[in-house]
Amino acid sequence: MQMERRFYIEEESGKPVIDYLLAIKYDARSTTLQRLKNLTQEELDWQPYEGWNSIGALLSHIIAGDRYFKAVFIEERELTEIEKQAWMPGMDLGKYVSELQGKPLEYYIDELTNTYLESKEAIKNISVEKLLERRFDTYDKVKGSDLAWVLYHGAEDEVHHRGQISILRKLYKMRTV
Repeated sequence: MQMERRFYIEEESGKPVIDYLLAIKYDARSTTLQRLKNLTQEELDWQPYEGWNSIGALLSHIIAGDRYFKAVFIEERELTEIEKQAWMPGMDLGKYVSELQGKPLEYYIDELTNTYLESKEAIKNISVEKLLERRFDTYDKVKGSDLAWVLYHGAEDEVHHRGQISILRKLYKMRTV
């Protein structure tokens, strides 16, 4: 699926607050996908220093975050052992960064597209009441957090990591000059 940037809120669910969050997620993801054009395998796996994140590791983090947020916050379930093994290295990064190498650009593009589409369908099907329902078992155990904030936070986190990706690309190019 080709995701072109949009500069409007597309009505997709018939619920304006959900459409607004979907638009934020769409803009974050379409822009991330645009920024990946022409990345080489070496750029994906390159680390400026040992133990630092690579572009591939940051993309793995975005993908794992999508899958984690969908399971835990939309489906309201614990991760299975298989899901933990598959997604937690991307969620945690740190000691796992070296394991998050060697995947081709097409893998990341496919996974970013698939997790976006899966999340979008799940988000479209939730009620506004569920979106705004406070939970006290996650981010703020005193004041609570709601799914609307969690979805916003996921997009905000992606934009943050996209900035890191831009810096890594610049550092990589400076290194090869």
